[in-house]
Amino acid sequence: MAIIVRENEAFESAWRRFTRELISNGVLEELKDRAYYKKPSVERTALRREFKKRKTKHHRAMRKIRSKYGKGFSM
Repeated sequence: MAIIVRENEAFESAWRRFTRELISNGVLEELKDRAYYKKPSVERTALRREFKKRKTKHHRAMRKIRSKYGKGFSM
């Protein structure tokens, strides 16, 4: 990944462009994940918790839709 510094460009603006590029490519998030070792069991538990959270959110939304449009509605 490279940022080409434009002519007469201030260092701060080039630095901001660089950090925005890192964030948009997900590099900073990857660094934070690799900052320390997580046991595989801890990772699996976190993934299960995240999946359960998404599933619950989906079911709540569907319940709200069904209450508005009737029981025959499905997606």
